[in-house]
Amino acid sequence: MRGQLRNVLLVAVLVAVAGGGTALVPNSASAYHSYNVRLLDGTADSLKRRQFRLGLFKLSYGVFDFFQVSTYTAPWLLGVVLEDLAPNIEFKSTFFRRGRLSLSGSLGFITGTVEQVVGLDTSRFRYYVVPVSLASSVRVNRMVSTHLGGTYTAVQGDANTGLGSSEVGGSAVVDLLQLWGMVEWRISKVVAFTFTVRWTPWVSDTIVRGKFEGELGNPEIGVQIELEFVDLTNAFAAIPGFVFSWERANIRLGVGYGDLFTGFVGFPLVVPRDFLKGVAPEFDVFVRF
Repeated sequence: MRGQLRNVLLVAVLVAVAGGGTALVPNSASAYHSYNVRLLDGTADSLKRRQFRLGLFKLSYGVFDFFQVSTYTAPWLLGVVLEDLAPNIEFKSTFFRRGRLSLSGSLGFITGTVEQVVGLDTSRFRYYVVPVSLASSVRVNRMVSTHLGGTYTAVQGDANTGLGSSEVGGSAVVDLLQLWGMVEWRISKVVAFTFTVRWTPWVSDTIVRGKFEGELGNPEIGVQIELEFVDLTNAFAAIPGFVFSWERANIRLGVGYGDLFTGFVGFPLVVPRDFLKGVAPEFDVFVRF
């Protein structure tokens, strides 16, 4: 544990030194970190009308002032690899903005199919992910802002497998609640420091329902099982990072300790910290115009 924390802190210090050095260099580029142009991810702010955000993991367009439509690239790429479309969409609206306070709500939908063929048997698993989020942002002053929010995600999967003359089918359902908080400090027009904390206070038991159909004349057998994912309850991550901004290009980079929250790639789920040995990354590259 101490070794992991030491490695994470070392990377964070290196990023901080690089960010601080960049902040000392004069730059007259169009500032992304201005009072009217705000951070979008993990905040209550959204694009204005006819604005684009094209990123490595997310593409967004401002349909109206403070209302944007987005799609994530990772599910589409996963669909290409699995040879099945994985459409996804997210609607976000900053429905309240007055003074220093902004409030937003968002609704998303992701679906896709995973298919595996072994001999004459074919297994199909189709997933549905529906996240609903609320967020608030408070501009303390021109340099410091705070952001709080929560996401409720409903996940359902339907599976069907053919085994010779028999067929096994079923579905699984799990819901989870994620909360986050972020402090944003604008060091310069080019560099903003962020510190994000994520927490999953509640994960439902996974309910699995299935049925087995044998050869003609055999009865259908149904089963329901409840599983508890203890490792995901109280999952957390603490991530210091920086957002570097130039006239068009932007880079978001951070690394911390905890479980892996995968919302930045489009799937608002949690992966236990053993997956990356406790390293919680945050990364994106995007342009905005």
